[in-house]
Amino acid sequence: MSEKIQISKTKDVPDEAHQVLIVDGSDVQTKVGHVAKFHPSGEQNIVVDEIVQYKKPKENNEFIGLTAEELKAYINDPKWKRIRLIIALLYILLLIALLIGSILLIIYTQRCPPKPVLEWYQKDIIYEIDVSTFRDSNGDGIGDIKGIQEKLPYFEKNNIKSILLQSSIFNVSGGTSIKLDGQIPHDKNIDLKIVDPNVGGDNDLQELAKILNRKDMHLIIDLPLASTHDPNGVLWYGSSSVPFKIEQPCRGGTENLGCKYLTSYGRLPLDFNQEEISSAADDRIRYWLSTKKIDGIRVNLPLKYDQQTRLYTISYGTIKHWAEIKTEIEKAAKPKLLLFDIPFGLQRLIENDDLHNKTAHSLFLFDTPQRSNINAESLNTRIQSFENNERPKPQFWQLGSIRKSDDIGTINENQLSKEMILTMGMLFGGTPIILYGEEIGLDQKSTPLMSWTSDSVTGGFCARNAANCENHLKNNYKIAKTSVKRQEALGGVKRDSLLTVFRHLAKLRQQESFQFGVLETGFHADSNSFWFIREAPGHRGYVVLFNLKKQKDGVAHISLRELTEHDVPHHVHYEYQWPTAYLPTSNDTHIDSDNLLIHPQSINIFWWTAKLIKPNVLFKNAKEHTHTH
Repeated sequence: MSEKIQISKTKDVPDEAHQVLIVDGSDVQTKVGHVAKFHPSGEQNIVVDEIVQYKKPKENNEFIGLTAEELKAYINDPKWKRIRLIIALLYILLLIALLIGSILLIIYTQRCPPKPVLEWYQKDIIYEIDVSTFRDSNGDGIGDIKGIQEKLPYFEKNNIKSILLQSSIFNVSGGTSIKLDGQIPHDKNIDLKIVDPNVGGDNDLQELAKILNRKDMHLIIDLPLASTHDPNGVLWYGSSSVPFKIEQPCRGGTENLGCKYLTSYGRLPLDFNQEEISSAADDRIRYWLSTKKIDGIRVNLPLKYDQQTRLYTISYGTIKHWAEIKTEIEKAAKPKLLLFDIPFGLQRLIENDDLHNKTAHSLFLFDTPQRSNINAESLNTRIQSFENNERPKPQFWQLGSIRKSDDIGTINENQLSKEMILTMGMLFGGTPIILYGEEIGLDQKSTPLMSWTSDSVTGGFCARNAANCENHLKNNYKIAKTSVKRQEALGGVKRDSLLTVFRHLAKLRQQESFQFGVLETGFHADSNSFWFIREAPGHRGYVVLFNLKKQKDGVAHISLRELTEHDVPHHVHYEYQWPTAYLPTSNDTHIDSDNLLIHPQSINIFWWTAKLIKPNVLFKNAKEHTHTH
């Protein structure tokens, strides 16, 4: 099939334009074949033929290789032999140079230290709950395990993945909890295996544990194994067969360890020289960690009694033995937590680094009722004191306590703001233990009920049967002025939205630099500014700066780069400011760290892009972190 198109010569074209450029009757070819044929007649018929295979014309200059004899002549030519040898040697030298260069590059290039492998309890926030005052799901006026289950979305919203249940789950009868309050409770035969039915049954606890496991969350139980709740020193672990009656330890003086133990815990110490007591304690550790598959336990400090001196000392043998039980259980299960609950007044007696690293420490302690002002210098001294005598920085921080013997620096006009203490506890590194309600500024010693709403009667503590719940609570508890609902409504616009600060810090501490980076602190006396750096090599670095000046003293004009001895780069980026963002909030905006105006009583967090800093120091820090835990 072909289509013919007739095209006639135009008379207007001059004759000289019709020169015979192609021989009459010849074909014009392309890659698709013949497309036109010219005839001697005055007309040219253009014919579009079917596509034909294109054949490349042969070149006039064909390549002609050397003959065998000619090749042999070149091969045997001494001149070409030398050229080939020189080329081969140069090739070998090039390979050797590349190999040496690669080795030198590997040796001398600045490298990141290995990223530590952190267990779940080294990364998570631990949220400590008194179940009896947290959430009442059935309206009887006593908080319960079901109430905790109802509030799991709240934990997830706050990036809380580990929950610690206080020992009140074993005795909340009549609404009286055996809280760790430094007071001797009523006589009660407590087994530490049986959950008080007022807070729920064993099935409720197991269901909560399973739900948390599916959500990649963790459950920790508080087990006061080292003491008896009976002030008479007879009842222990649900048994009355005590090898011998525990004598009042304060009869021999108030300075001995036994008396300090009773004063701090509010309970009599058991004697772990007694095999029967030691065996019963072991059984309860295995029961919760292995049989019930709970993720961790918190125990109190075990002592041993010397019959001759009639004095107590710390039973480090028992502590080591409990750690061995945990390690044995971990061989067939995921990592478990063994945490020690030691009152702050007794922590000064700890000489063992391993025990030091398994108990929660407070940022601020006061030995006398007279509390001096905290300035930048004293704050820096306090933080650095944790690493005196080559002792590692604590793994666990405790921001608050309901134990009355724990005199933590309660915030007043002479102390730091709640936001500053929260920022340090969350970002210093290690694991913060947050007492329920601290994220909204709840004072558990005066108003122990967790406040969920602005309801002035129950504060949202009761989920149903409000009338019965109100009657039970009205003579026993006060309702806090603040609440979760109120602080969520503030949304960080107001200064007192502590919950917004908490949520930002909980998210921020998931960054690698806050998980395992180096911690460096410093201060500037003239501007009363305290700062600390968290930076892991190869990851984004951060600096946190507090201006401790009072509002009336005005802003501080500082060079953060000079204060930190150039550890902070010239250009940083905004991360967070409290209570108001005075600086540009765009991540793309560079802020000059040499020229900062820092407002009084403010928290300022800046970041910079990943770089390698002090590799030897950081490598040592990473190795210590890994080996310690």
